[in-house]
Amino acid sequence: MDRFARGVAFGLLLVAAGLAGCGGSGAGLLTGATAAAPDAPGAPKTEDPLIRPFAVAWTSARAQRCGFNFDPGKLRASYLAFEARQSPPDQLAKAEKTYDSTYKAIRANVGSDPEYCTDSKSTEIKKDLTRHLAGDFKPDLPAPKKQETCGFFGCAETSSSKEFDTKKFWEDQASRSSR
Repeated sequence: MDRFARGVAFGLLLVAAGLAGCGGSGAGLLTGATAAAPDAPGAPKTEDPLIRPFAVAWTSARAQRCGFNFDPGKLRASYLAFEARQSPPDQLAKAEKTYDSTYKAIRANVGSDPEYCTDSKSTEIKKDLTRHLAGDFKPDLPAPKKQETCGFFGCAETSSSKEFDTKKFWEDQASRSSR
């Protein structure tokens, strides 16, 4: 009897663990997937004041790597003057430090990739660089990728919004078997 009770307890524990994996998703085992999450976890918010120096330094380093004709030092000075009008002095120091460290890191990262400056990246960089050179330092970060939360057995390969037509299904089956 003692061995039976342990087996039942172990079985219940396995079932509880399996259900706990699905508990946060709201998907259940039958549906497979839920609606996409509104934001990726940890995605930076555009209203964060330290996003501006990151975005401008990111654009400047990438533009310099791709050979755009502009003065990175002048862009930095212009940005920091803008930030001085927007932020308290302690925030300005953080912005300057964030800008410089981001610029150095991005330059080191993209400098080693010989095929970095594709047409699509150059178009994106040009758009952002033009904005920044005009004095618009509002961060224009890409929208975070939506993450699908899947059920216990994973995500379905494809999902269709069409209803399942049984008559068409059996006609397809019959045509396949007659081949």
